[in-house]
Amino acid sequence: MRHITLLLAFLAAKIITGQTYFYIDQIAVVPPAPTTADDVSIQLIGNLSSSGSYIVSAEASMNGSLVALTIVAASTGGLTVLVPHTEAIAIGQLPAGDYTIAFTLGSSGILDSAPAQQHTFTVTGQGGDPCDDVLIPSVRWHAFSDTAIVVHVVNNSTEGFSYPNFILFDSNGDTLAKETVNFFGIAQESWHFLRVMEGVIMPSMPINGTLELWTLFTEELACSWSMSIDLCPPETCSTFMPSMGNYGGALVLGTFNWSVSDGSGTIANGQFEMTASDQYVSANLCLPPGEYQMDVSPTGPPTGGGPMFFATDESGYGTELWPVAWSLPVSLPVHFYAPCIDGTNAVEEAPESLFNVRRIPNGLLMERMDGRAIGPVHLFDPQGRLVYEASGLTDRLVVPLSTMGVHVLRMEDAVLKVMTGIE
Repeated sequence: MRHITLLLAFLAAKIITGQTYFYIDQIAVVPPAPTTADDVSIQLIGNLSSSGSYIVSAEASMNGSLVALTIVAASTGGLTVLVPHTEAIAIGQLPAGDYTIAFTLGSSGILDSAPAQQHTFTVTGQGGDPCDDVLIPSVRWHAFSDTAIVVHVVNNSTEGFSYPNFILFDSNGDTLAKETVNFFGIAQESWHFLRVMEGVIMPSMPINGTLELWTLFTEELACSWSMSIDLCPPETCSTFMPSMGNYGGALVLGTFNWSVSDGSGTIANGQFEMTASDQYVSANLCLPPGEYQMDVSPTGPPTGGGPMFFATDESGYGTELWPVAWSLPVSLPVHFYAPCIDGTNAVEEAPESLFNVRRIPNGLLMERMDGRAIGPVHLFDPQGRLVYEASGLTDRLVVPLSTMGVHVLRMEDAVLKVMTGIE
């Protein structure tokens, strides 16, 4: 602390060489015991030298653990009387640690007479149980595997949870799935891969179980959550990202056509472009659970590198890598939330005898075959966004449609998966 004391003395000597308009008697930190969750401010408490004295500017900047204040005071004259004054300066949230307050050489017209101990303060962690600030947005099947579970974690605490791994238990305390330690700690947002234990048969959904977070290679239990878990996504469709990357030693250059299809045909397609600066590319779809095929084919002659394609979701976990072929391409089979295809969260096809949906130039023509009014209709695009809603008062309704991919029509008594491609 000796260098800090010398710095304060040096800056104070510089400041008092001119006329004084603001006498600073105390420095207060608000709140008095700040944590990393608090917005910190510095209050300079004292007296102006006259009725015409005022603060021209008051600013703060951070330089590591040094809170540097630049205060400029001036006066227009007035009565020579001491006028009580408090100048508050907002700092904002600070990391945990010890801090020192000092006035910069740009300050003028002030005299700092506050006690030395008021020039330092400490910011601590939020306190309480750090597990309270760890959120679990979802516990789901791995989007492309029925032998793994992915836990989505948002860590709002200041705790890093060294060498973590998650374990999922059922209501009887039996281990359903376990993560192999793969991270040094838990970042603000992360996805964790849990392998389903060999021989385990998942109980019917929802699972009333316990998710535990262990640290230090499963030596210490850090957090525990009792929860009801449905491993299938609750949304009608989920993020599906057709992707391509270079896994070889040279650049992959050129354009590549991609498509995703199911048993009824192509449901989405597009084109990847690989450049010297973009060696990983992807598209974004929203698909219901199902069995799909993905294809990628080059539009030009063979290139260098190791072009591979695959599907992934927002977690980064995906399918196996599949080579791009310049001869006869071979489709990549994609099992997307396969355990959920026939579950309560899967999109059910309405009986063919009830609805007839066909493309027309300006969208879709819906017909209800039993002659009843169609009623409320909601159309969701490939990203799961509501793009159209209406109420059919008769047995026929035209639904506007301008985008390609898997759309979902939701009615009161049925859900239709509508596959649209390029016409």
